[in-house]
Amino acid sequence: MLSPLHGSRGGYYAGGYMNNFAFRHDPPVNWCSELKWRSPPSPDVVALVSYPGSGNTWLRYLLQQVTGVVTGSIYMDYGLRVHGFPAENVTDGSVLVVKTHAVPMDSDKFRSAILLIRNPRDAILADFHRLHRGHIGTAPKSAFKKKSHENKKSDWSTYVSTQLTAWETLHQMWLTRFPGPLHIVFYEVLVRDTRNTLQGILDFLNYNVTEADMNCAMANKEGIYRRKKKHQDFEPFTADMYKALDQVRNKVLSMVMDYKRKHDNPHVGKT
Repeated sequence: MLSPLHGSRGGYYAGGYMNNFAFRHDPPVNWCSELKWRSPPSPDVVALVSYPGSGNTWLRYLLQQVTGVVTGSIYMDYGLRVHGFPAENVTDGSVLVVKTHAVPMDSDKFRSAILLIRNPRDAILADFHRLHRGHIGTAPKSAFKKKSHENKKSDWSTYVSTQLTAWETLHQMWLTRFPGPLHIVFYEVLVRDTRNTLQGILDFLNYNVTEADMNCAMANKEGIYRRKKKHQDFEPFTADMYKALDQVRNKVLSMVMDYKRKHDNPHVGKT
């Protein structure tokens, strides 16, 4: 099967454009059961919210494995559409959840939401890799050293600064402005305790699965959507960057705790 998962940003969120150099041969996904649409469609549309690079695609994969129900997206990613996510750009109740990286809007159809939070250091780095090498590729070291023509800072330094603000704003808006039920998932907990975290999400969705369904999903939990780690000897973040990252991360964690206290919310995971 042809898979554009390793491509550049050419096909991501774009209106029909796909980079021809993005394709490579990968095996098809082995689903635990044949994927299906919700029938009848649910009257409630659930958002799956995250900053880019936070594991949204992997969580969608896990949900499709354990339920057999397709997940949607407000975007049209042709790379994902041809490789396991046929409901790209579907945003109604015929899908289990709908991926979004956007802040909540008054016009949104979402009645409830799952907020997937990854620490900003790893999320920003993962999205920088995606910009250069697609969903599971890794940016070359040279990309971190490229100088911006507009100022004396590197493109990487500017990127970290702007995206850290975006990371904070996204989480702040969903934690303080979204009026519906919100289930908070920490990516690091999802990695560490996948089964129980996934079960908590299913409970929030009020979707029942069998023990066999869960066992199959856990046996196939890695899939093909998680980026392989490279550059183990390379540290792209400076001390000043880490200071800023820690300040913003702690601010958002404080918002999470405030949300939990305000709503007495059992749907807030532990860090």
